[in-house]
Amino acid sequence: MKELKDRVAVVTGAASGIGAALARALAGEGMRLALADVEEPALAAFAETLRGAGAQVVAIPTDVSQRRDVEALADRVFRELGGAHLVCNNAGVCQGGPLLEMKDADWEWLLNVNFHGVRLGCSVFGPRLVEQGEPAHILNTASVGGWLSGGTLGMYSTTKYAVVGYSEALAMELEPHGVGVSVLCPSFIRTALTDAARNRPAALGTAPAGMEFVEAGMAQGGVPEDVARHAIRGIREGAPYIFTDAVFEPLIEERFQRARAALKRAAEPVSDA
Repeated sequence: MKELKDRVAVVTGAASGIGAALARALAGEGMRLALADVEEPALAAFAETLRGAGAQVVAIPTDVSQRRDVEALADRVFRELGGAHLVCNNAGVCQGGPLLEMKDADWEWLLNVNFHGVRLGCSVFGPRLVEQGEPAHILNTASVGGWLSGGTLGMYSTTKYAVVGYSEALAMELEPHGVGVSVLCPSFIRTALTDAARNRPAALGTAPAGMEFVEAGMAQGGVPEDVARHAIRGIREGAPYIFTDAVFEPLIEERFQRARAALKRAAEPVSDA
């Protein structure tokens, strides 16, 4: 989708971090914005800042893990802005720790936001984009952790691997309808992701510790504005994958080398001995 000016963008997780940077950059491209976030005061304040800079913004408090919220978001977008052309399923949370120590509540939280939040955004907006019959695009935020797993971020990476696989399949489904799909895979970025537990539902209890590795990486990471620039270029190019730097290329290549070695081994006869 090359033309952005005067079109409508929906951004979830828009009140801070990568979502806020995307919103600012898309406003700079002349897009009209529907911003969604679970943090209502921060969302309202950020929307007002963008309006003060001349952007047309609708702020819609949304819990992306709840279908009723996402459907209400879509209803308002189409009613108040006349449609949507770019849907950025960006909301995400993180927690760290050994996989075998994670409780069901921990899995519920990360899966509901990181994967089901993306899935619901696509399943609710996708059919409307197709029916609309105009050029459109979906941007799903995963992570470089959707290509590499290990350490204390196994749970987080599991959810992001799911976003990558889901986005690849959805892209094939939507291509005949003129709707593109990109999966955004940032590396370490300086955001408030390590404080994501502030939005964890009280009913799920306290989040486990184990964010030290993430905090150390993010302290030396890139800035959200760089992610937004890469994202907009990728949207215009219809790129299936959008990375924000090449720091992890050797590790990703090593992963594919292991897979290729295993495939070659599979072609060899298996002895009965």
